[in-house]
Amino acid sequence: MKPPSTPPADPARRVPLQRRLFLLALGAILPLAVASGIGLQALVNQQRLQAERASIDLARALSIAVGGELRLSISALETLATTPGLVRDLDAPGFEAVARDVLKTRPEWLQIMLARPDGAVMALGKPLPAGQSLAHLRTAEPRSFQWLIEHRQPVVGYLTEGYGGRWGVPVRVPVIRDGQLVFVLTAVLQPEALKTLIERQQVPPNWLVSVWDAQTRRVARSRAHDKFLGSGPSATLQVLLASGGIEGIGPTHTLESEDVYTAFTHQRDFGWTVSVAVPAKEMAMGASQSLIAYGGGVLLSVVIGLMAAWTMARRINGPMGQLRDAAQALGQGQVVQVPRGDISEIQEVGDALFAAAHQRAHSEAERERLLAAERVAHAEVQSAMLQAQTANQAKDEFLAMLGHELRNPLSPIVTALHLMSRRDAHAHEFERRIIERQVKHMVRLVDDLLDVSRITQGKIELRREPVDMKAVVEQAVELTKPLLDSRACPVRFDMPDQPVMVWGDWVRLVQVVGNLLSNAAKFTPPDGLIEVSLKQGVDAVTLSVRDEGNGIAPELLPQVFDLFTQGKQAIHRGSGGLGLGLAIVKTMVQLHGGRVSAASQGPGLGSTFTITLLPMDAIVAWAQLEDVRDPALQGQERILVVDDNQDAAETVAMVLRDMGYDVRTAHDGLAALAVLDEFVPELAMLDIGLPSMDGYELASRLQADQRTRHIPLIAVTGYGAESDLARALQAGFLERLVKPVATPQLLQTIRRLLAAKPVTPPRP
Repeated sequence: MKPPSTPPADPARRVPLQRRLFLLALGAILPLAVASGIGLQALVNQQRLQAERASIDLARALSIAVGGELRLSISALETLATTPGLVRDLDAPGFEAVARDVLKTRPEWLQIMLARPDGAVMALGKPLPAGQSLAHLRTAEPRSFQWLIEHRQPVVGYLTEGYGGRWGVPVRVPVIRDGQLVFVLTAVLQPEALKTLIERQQVPPNWLVSVWDAQTRRVARSRAHDKFLGSGPSATLQVLLASGGIEGIGPTHTLESEDVYTAFTHQRDFGWTVSVAVPAKEMAMGASQSLIAYGGGVLLSVVIGLMAAWTMARRINGPMGQLRDAAQALGQGQVVQVPRGDISEIQEVGDALFAAAHQRAHSEAERERLLAAERVAHAEVQSAMLQAQTANQAKDEFLAMLGHELRNPLSPIVTALHLMSRRDAHAHEFERRIIERQVKHMVRLVDDLLDVSRITQGKIELRREPVDMKAVVEQAVELTKPLLDSRACPVRFDMPDQPVMVWGDWVRLVQVVGNLLSNAAKFTPPDGLIEVSLKQGVDAVTLSVRDEGNGIAPELLPQVFDLFTQGKQAIHRGSGGLGLGLAIVKTMVQLHGGRVSAASQGPGLGSTFTITLLPMDAIVAWAQLEDVRDPALQGQERILVVDDNQDAAETVAMVLRDMGYDVRTAHDGLAALAVLDEFVPELAMLDIGLPSMDGYELASRLQADQRTRHIPLIAVTGYGAESDLARALQAGFLERLVKPVATPQLLQTIRRLLAAKPVTPPRP
């Protein structure tokens, strides 16, 4: 055999291995560096956005706290305005005594003043200094006084320097008797009270918080409060505040010429503003550190890669040369010397091993083919497993989210139907009953949507009760009415006159009969006969659905109730054939302790489906639903309802108020916490899927608050899995209700939890 010739080589195209390794190292590092740079830019932007959101959230929280303080002052003044002695024939000494007592409980108030509508001061909570009299005393801030005279509504005035050189904010309420404005009652709020309120919020010491009145005069400042009290904003902050909008953020300068990013929030009720300034260095600190870490990492990676390439090239070049000589000796039949060093060049190794590789080409080629086939098969198996796992996880997440999103609109529908019934039991009664039946049916289908395997494997929890099969057939006909009405030949019914009672699940039995009717209607010509027969026997209740449709092939008849049978058997029965629907029928009937069968003479000769159930031993009288106006369900306790779906929250609140409860609503976690300043509930209903702060975190906040730590909590959610129930109980909820909630169930749960509550918190 002619020995193989040495393959030609072009010296000009050969490249040293060391250079290739250098290029390989750079080629591997540079794309990573570019990707890291893009990721770093995104990280820097994310850090900046998070810092901005944090400052805006803090400004919003402080604004809520300041608003709460002002509302508390107004509420206290309105209470004081109800003092019986405040009439035209004023008992000034008596009122001043009451005012002095109030000032002892309100240290944040500098003064309490009672004035006539013409501005004359009639009484003071604190006496004037020696040498001064009420006759010459007038209000220090007349604009808010005049606004109250015109509108007769409580008002918060502007920061003003009053008598004695003390700064204060007038809070005014009208005193009205017999429809006439008799007096104007004013409390002067000390700016130091708002400064103390800011200090309680644990603001970072290098952040600057300011509170501004409606004229943008500084009422409180977290640093150098006394120095800048009554001052205006810096020029840059003034531009930012005038830019419009309820809240915003932007770069500004403080009065100490410090570069900051300032977030602000305007209050709608009082026109006040809260600003939070974060040092610009702190905002840019995370970006600088990330840039330094990125640059250093890239540089270090390049150096290490080049050093590794250089070292590896030196260790390879020597053995490659020795291996080349050994391969040449092997091809010439000489003794092969074991290489003792590194390798030289890739092309030289190929030239040296060419002759030896040719001798083993066939065996090596076969081995490599088998290995390649094994690798391909292994990769395909791994890919298929990954795709299956991904698809299964996506299916579970989709079904859980879909079930949750469908439950949210169902909840207010159910509650609204109850309210309509309560307000006028006879208005639209026919339509309401149809909606109620369809909503109940849809609720059960949503429950099944969360776990499809429960349907196909018979793992469904039945809600058994006495059921009239005649009513079941009527309801199933109503559900399939669009299909049946389009037929030229009406459905024929053969049913007894008396009720045919079984012990079963109403919705599931309606689903079974409806599936059989839909199946018959789809695969029977419009002029073909469909007959429904119901018979009451001593030992069995039999329901049959017979049609003159396409029929069933003999080879398919034994598998007609199996899942997805029409896919393999290719049975041609109109638009859809037999599949999952009949498998569900079989599962439901077996769960009721019955059996189902199918019969057909063959294709084109129609089919008959027969259901056999056990009858009831005696007809059970229907229990009337308990009226929700049962005195045992009435109450007067305070209840907080939190749900981001405003329709759901308001309809539940209307039902509870109708039962006598004192109810407040909120649509997110922060709003719910703000309600506690003026309304301390004795029970709270919390939706789990709240924005920004979910129901679990809100429950933790309420349990940590001294005012609400002992109140019972009810979780209301669209998620119905057992894991969701366990998580709700771990979070401290005493009950978990799945949307939509039946009104009697809701009222009974609330009454039971309130009756078991040991301590009732004081009213605010």
